[in-house]
Amino acid sequence: MINEENDNIFFLMNEETTESESQISDLSNILNELNDTLLTAEINKIYKQNYDQFDLTIPQIVNYNSNFTLKELLLICDYYGMTKFVKSNKFNKEMIIIFLVDFENNPENEEIVCKRKNMWFYINEIKNDKYMKKYVMW
Repeated sequence: MINEENDNIFFLMNEETTESESQISDLSNILNELNDTLLTAEINKIYKQNYDQFDLTIPQIVNYNSNFTLKELLLICDYYGMTKFVKSNKFNKEMIIIFLVDFENNPENEEIVCKRKNMWFYINEIKNDKYMKKYVMW
């Protein structure tokens, strides 16, 4: 005859923690807390850098928006070699300004940006000179 009952085996296992295992557990908790603290510090550092960068971009956007015409912005784009990209994507003035500010705040472009600003300064100085302004067709 076949037994129809479920014959299950039950067992209970108790682990006794030794002193070294509890020390490992404590060290693990300390490491987790340290990692959390370091991660929080790194996040705060990145946030501060982005916030500082944001503080610099707002005045640039306002400056370009209030002191430059679309034609002047396109001249700047032309100097950087991005006129074709800007025109092909049909950027409006606000989009061009954001694109320029993003480009100019990229550390890789620092050299060309400084050179462009320096040249624009010289052009404005020549345009403001009584004698030399007749030689500048800007």
